[in-house]
Amino acid sequence: MGEMGNIAAIRAAMEKEQYMLKCQYAINIVEAKCKIIDEQLGMKYGREIMRSISKRIKTPESIYAKLVRKNLDVNFKTACEKLNDLIGVRVVCLFLDDVYEIARMLKQQKDVRVIKEKDYIAVPKKNGYMSLHLIIEIPICFDEKCEKKKVEIQLRTAAMDCWSVLDYQLCYKKTMADASGVMEKLKKHSETIASMDREMLAIRNEIERI
Repeated sequence: MGEMGNIAAIRAAMEKEQYMLKCQYAINIVEAKCKIIDEQLGMKYGREIMRSISKRIKTPESIYAKLVRKNLDVNFKTACEKLNDLIGVRVVCLFLDDVYEIARMLKQQKDVRVIKEKDYIAVPKKNGYMSLHLIIEIPICFDEKCEKKKVEIQLRTAAMDCWSVLDYQLCYKKTMADASGVMEKLKKHSETIASMDREMLAIRNEIERI
């Protein structure tokens, strides 16, 4: 079966399982949890905590591409078992300490099981990417049946999010002759962003003590 046939088979399996609807259900649950945490922390500290919450569900085309890239069997069952980022929620905060407090509050919830945690803030990726990733599993009830869905939650500051937008755009420009130069600039500014986040947090704490 060729690429188009594999993608069509994945799409058919998703439709049969009402997968997109179940994924949206899982997203709604995680989004609601994040909004409640945002309200709680906003009341506690008297300031803005979350700048934005965004979400996405991988398309059949993206699922196919990732299975091929990871050298896995190209079928929907394998994708559900082996891939952790089919459903994604991104939380953007203003300050670094908020990232970790939100993560802590999410992990404490009884219906949330943490499968994996990757702190790319403490240890950035080689290209300079920074974010805190939580792979969680939550129960959803659909048509009187309960099942568990994995959701990847990315938590980062606004500065980190700006950097990641540029990095994402660069991924589609790697045939450019000067792409390596741009990549080096991005990596350098990742270090600047990390320093700036720490300094802004220190200034905020100083202001709060006045």
